[in-house]
Amino acid sequence: MPGLDPNLVSHTLNIELGTKPVVQPRRNFHPEVEKQIKVEIEKLLAAGFIKPIKHPTWLANIVPVKKKTGVIRVCTDYRDLNRACPKDEFPLPNMDILIDSTSGQGMLSFMDGFSGYNQIKMSLKDAEKTAFRTPYGNFYYTVMPFGLKNAGATYQRAMTAVFHDMMGKEVEDYVDDLVVKSETRLGHQEVLRRVLERCRLYGLKMNPKKCAFGVSSGKFLGFQVHQRGIDVDPEKTRALKSLSPPKNPKELKSFMGRLSYIRRFIPGLAAMMSTFTPLLKKGQPYIWSKECQEAYQQVQQLIARLPTMRAPTPGFPLKLYLAATNIAVGALLAQDSREGEESPIYYVSRQLKGAETRYPKTELLCLALVYAAQRLRHYFLAHKLQLVVKSDPVRYLLTRPVLSGRLARWLLQLSEFDIVCTTPKAIRGQAVIDMLALFPEVEESTLSKEVLGELPEVVATVVEEAPWTLYFDGSSTTNGGGAGVVIINPEGQTSALSFKLDFPCTNNVAEYEAFIMGLSTAREMGAERVKIIGDSNLVLSQLQGSFAVKEATLAPYRTAAERLINSFKQVVMEHIPGVTNRYADALATLGSKLSYVQEQPDITVVRRETPVVEAMVQEELLEEDDWRKPLRKEFSGASSIKDLKDYVLIFGELYRRLPGGVLTRCVGMVEARRRLQEVHDVTCSLEPVTSLYRRLQRKGYYWPEMRKQAADVQANCPKCSTVPTTEEAFTVSLAEDWRAPHLAFFVEGALPTDAKLAYKLKKTVKRYFMDGATLYRKGFNGEPLRCLERSEAHQVMQEIHAGECGEHQGMKRLYRQLLSFGYYWPTMKKDAHDFVKKCHTCQIHANLSHKPPTLLQDMRTPWPFHTWGLI
Repeated sequence: MPGLDPNLVSHTLNIELGTKPVVQPRRNFHPEVEKQIKVEIEKLLAAGFIKPIKHPTWLANIVPVKKKTGVIRVCTDYRDLNRACPKDEFPLPNMDILIDSTSGQGMLSFMDGFSGYNQIKMSLKDAEKTAFRTPYGNFYYTVMPFGLKNAGATYQRAMTAVFHDMMGKEVEDYVDDLVVKSETRLGHQEVLRRVLERCRLYGLKMNPKKCAFGVSSGKFLGFQVHQRGIDVDPEKTRALKSLSPPKNPKELKSFMGRLSYIRRFIPGLAAMMSTFTPLLKKGQPYIWSKECQEAYQQVQQLIARLPTMRAPTPGFPLKLYLAATNIAVGALLAQDSREGEESPIYYVSRQLKGAETRYPKTELLCLALVYAAQRLRHYFLAHKLQLVVKSDPVRYLLTRPVLSGRLARWLLQLSEFDIVCTTPKAIRGQAVIDMLALFPEVEESTLSKEVLGELPEVVATVVEEAPWTLYFDGSSTTNGGGAGVVIINPEGQTSALSFKLDFPCTNNVAEYEAFIMGLSTAREMGAERVKIIGDSNLVLSQLQGSFAVKEATLAPYRTAAERLINSFKQVVMEHIPGVTNRYADALATLGSKLSYVQEQPDITVVRRETPVVEAMVQEELLEEDDWRKPLRKEFSGASSIKDLKDYVLIFGELYRRLPGGVLTRCVGMVEARRRLQEVHDVTCSLEPVTSLYRRLQRKGYYWPEMRKQAADVQANCPKCSTVPTTEEAFTVSLAEDWRAPHLAFFVEGALPTDAKLAYKLKKTVKRYFMDGATLYRKGFNGEPLRCLERSEAHQVMQEIHAGECGEHQGMKRLYRQLLSFGYYWPTMKKDAHDFVKKCHTCQIHANLSHKPPTLLQDMRTPWPFHTWGLI
């Protein structure tokens, strides 16, 4: 192999003057090992990598190492030679910067040098100093061997010389690992062509077995990089999970070293490792205690759910969250994306030593900030920083009357960064929750006692303007139900409550219980503006009017929740996935999804034997002319069942069940006029067109004149879109809706003008029937299937496939579930097939297809590598 031009780069030893040469004593090997050594020596001689030598001054022994394949690899013990050589201070690239710049690209190509170090020649004056002894003679290297002290720096110098104008733009390199990147897939071929031409120009060879061209993700420096961010190599994760608890200090050091490599992904790693630190002290017996086992299991749980990190986006500020306990300090670096979603970038933490454990809480937060600035300096210099913490460490340093040596040094280190302090409003992401779980004492603060010149009026203004945040979740089991509530005030102080529901309830009832009890608690705490966040799509959609209530058990809960919402100035409801609501879910199930370093938090568990709506029953005084008063009297007397069949009295509240099973609350005329105006003001001129009467039904209201009054309001409003009547609705979109011919036949008895279409309709119309204004088709077993138009069909498929209870099932199963739920349209089988193929989540988690798009042509295997000069 020719290798790189010596005029471009060659490896020199630069042995310090006056160093005495060392000749290591001979080592003996097993006869079978000597045979394999002979084979390896012959390969090196044939390649021209080594030459025999007669009178060496430096002489080292070989160390045969067995590979996984069973083949012996000949290594050389250059420890004596390395001690005589000074360190080459050529800078190696920052691994974090390389990994960040590689992620988020449209297409990547990974390349690895072929016999990487052996492509660089040894300096002629230093080549004989690499001599080594074998059972078959003494030899020395003509190329740079593995094991020398500065071999990595020399190779990095060579790669910098070859790709000096491409690094940081189209190429990222760390020693012999090369990545070619492009933001789009279209321009990647041209970039790759220029890189390969540069390799051929300088004679740089690549190993075709370790190359991957034109891929969207791959392994680089032990991490999995892709367009969405950065993940830990799954093989490393599996290796850590398969390890048994360490049995001696050596195994413990190995375990802690592996964790240190992925410390970027683990929140509060130093706090967990503090349990193992005493085992590594000299003179201390190695005793694996119960606390060590619990910490080890906690680490294994964190490894099983490591987050996906992302590279920072230029031009957007970074957010820094600080945390501290009496044993460790930590920080989380995050950033909001263009869509407003907060994503983690880096976790850092370290243990406290000596006098640091006696620092005040505010100085501990300052220490966490300084440590984060030291570790993440390259991020701090490139972005504006928002420090999200209740106390202001920088202001604390500035307002101290006398700065000691430590505080003055900290202030000097932080002066070069652009740091702006902000007050946390709410827990926005799961990454912050995971870090706070490992630093439970971060919620405490004594800054107001230590900082001079606090401005309480400014803080009061923030509290008045910022809303409170309420997380809620409910859980129902065979042993009863549970409700969890997390309330966060504008200052960031968190109150956690867990309720035991000691009565039979469904999961939806438990969700409503959590919603109402959390909102009641927030009102008692003085909240006027609340942002409610939960993972129950049914509860939030029913309260927003998107879903109708059909269950009698949920109707009083919605009524109580609406009355409670009206007592606040502002209420905003937001639905989030269940995986991001772990804090409230852990409280609801009283489980241990959140981990704590020291004592458990003080969580109040309140036992309730009756539903919350039963305790909130208020007897409403009806006027004499109220239309509901006769109905209530009939419930107490012996009235006809036929007259009361559509009405039901639940906890003293009158409800009416409309056709289709929708359960609505009967309201008086005063409240009816108010609700009519409120719903009209909110829904006026909205698309798609829905009648005001239908929107009132979805909100859960009813009074006898509701249909007429709603129609009059919409008719007199110039902004409202024209809503077609029932008969007009049957003829709308005749060319677009497949149901139009059937509806026209059932309503007007009309047939299509085309004779073939009329004949086909007469044959198939026996399978259809109408119930009110809804078209149904008879199923295979006679069950009614509701006929849907295209937009309704897409909404139903979205809910069944990827909704709250969606399981992202396959094509055939989705089609069968649509039939079992009672829906039909002619192209449902094809539409289900296309919908599953286009599901983004299914595509992400599906197996990667390596099948080529076109038929491959046979060719000689080494031909492409020979063309590009790779062999």
